[in-house]
Amino acid sequence: MKFLIKPFPEIMIKSKPVKKRFMQILGNNIQFRLKQDYKEIKVKVFWDKLEVSLDWVNDEIISRNIIWALKFIPWIEFFLEVLEFDIVWKTKEEQFDFIFKKAKDFFLDKIENKSFVSRVKRSWQHDYNSIELERYIWGGLLKYSKNASVKMKNPDFTVNIEIKDSKLFLVVEKYFWIWWYPVWTQDKVLSLISWGFDSWVSTFSMSKRWAKVDYLFFNLWWTAHELWVKQVAYYLWKNFSSWYKARFITINFEKIVKILVTKIDHKYRWIILKRLFLMAADILAKENEYYAIIKWDSLWQVSSQTLKNMFVVDKASDTLVLRPLITFNKQEIIDLSKKIWTYEFACNMPEYCWVISDKPATAAKLEKVLKEEENFDFDLLKNSIENKKVQKIDEVLFDKIDWEDIEVSYVPWSEDIVIDIREEADKKKKPLFLDKVEILEIPFYDINQKFPNLDQSKNYLFYCDKWVLSRLHSLYLKEKWFDNIKIYRYLDKWCNLKSK
Repeated sequence: MKFLIKPFPEIMIKSKPVKKRFMQILGNNIQFRLKQDYKEIKVKVFWDKLEVSLDWVNDEIISRNIIWALKFIPWIEFFLEVLEFDIVWKTKEEQFDFIFKKAKDFFLDKIENKSFVSRVKRSWQHDYNSIELERYIWGGLLKYSKNASVKMKNPDFTVNIEIKDSKLFLVVEKYFWIWWYPVWTQDKVLSLISWGFDSWVSTFSMSKRWAKVDYLFFNLWWTAHELWVKQVAYYLWKNFSSWYKARFITINFEKIVKILVTKIDHKYRWIILKRLFLMAADILAKENEYYAIIKWDSLWQVSSQTLKNMFVVDKASDTLVLRPLITFNKQEIIDLSKKIWTYEFACNMPEYCWVISDKPATAAKLEKVLKEEENFDFDLLKNSIENKKVQKIDEVLFDKIDWEDIEVSYVPWSEDIVIDIREEADKKKKPLFLDKVEILEIPFYDINQKFPNLDQSKNYLFYCDKWVLSRLHSLYLKEKWFDNIKIYRYLDKWCNLKSK
């Protein structure tokens, strides 16, 4: 199993020392990401490409998992899944014949009843050119094929072949993706995150532009609110930037929200809340050498996000504030959230918005906001910052919480229904098998919406690998007065999890 990685063209125009450094960083990122699942993976760095190989494996599921992982690594323009062969013959005729036979064995059935063309890319020195070999290959394939025809422009199928010195690569598939952006070459930034579409898209937009992103979350209400956000942060980190050991910082704002609601004029609550966000972020930035704070504002998307209000809010911080979404409209944000698969999270995440004003100020003046802030006790903000919780991003799903209201079942009865709420990739890696027990597959981002439509006379057991998502969604639905939910935790005695 082998893949050829072609880097983003921006890397190829750098000076030799910079290009060499960036290629090595990209190689390290690829190796770090893939070795989380496959320790024997090998990554080789060349001047114009990288090779990823797992020599002992020829497994379709593992291949799909590697392809999926590569699609999320920045600064890859495209990559090729290839079959590799050694060209051992010496003469031109012998080499042509050897290459054609390999191409015929692999491609012949794929061009049946189709138009096709062959394309050859070579590197290093050979005693023939690419066009000669292309003609030899398509001539031979045309001779042996059934109802195939050669078409130079826009054919149904392209026979892609690459040759590097004495190595032959037959291209099985070519994969493009959207993450054509640099590897981690810039400094740390602190991204403010919440429950909606915008903060996740702004976080992604900054991470794809080479910054090392840590997450800052202000918990406005209850632990479940925090866990909802953590599952998305973990998802973004795992899929897009797992080679950077990000931190997740939580600051409890429950008491602050209560003060805002009771003592601050409703016109200024949202503005002052955002100023408090920036005051806290500014302190953390100075303590931890963050060079920018990332906010999710989009100009005039809502009535509080005006230039005058942003001007007033930014006066609360000395640290540079960046807004990647400043010119985006809501539909553009939603479209991008779908591309990075945070759309379902945001659609199904409950909102905790105690302080949104019914008629917020759209042209706040700094002096009036400062006057209103005199009603706020800033010692409360200081205490909240001092009691912040800092976690490694790969540990955020292991928080302790009181789950006494949720019953755990280790042995499902035949009349129970187990709902596997894991995402598709996890289910493919470790399918769940149970004897004489019905299993439904409803991913966690759909469960809150689809569960009310199920037969509520049945008992349902939610299952996920780490317990966390199943408990979180069970608790949420129990608060909606569904009392037929338990958590299923498998035991090897009762359940067999197999990796195909």
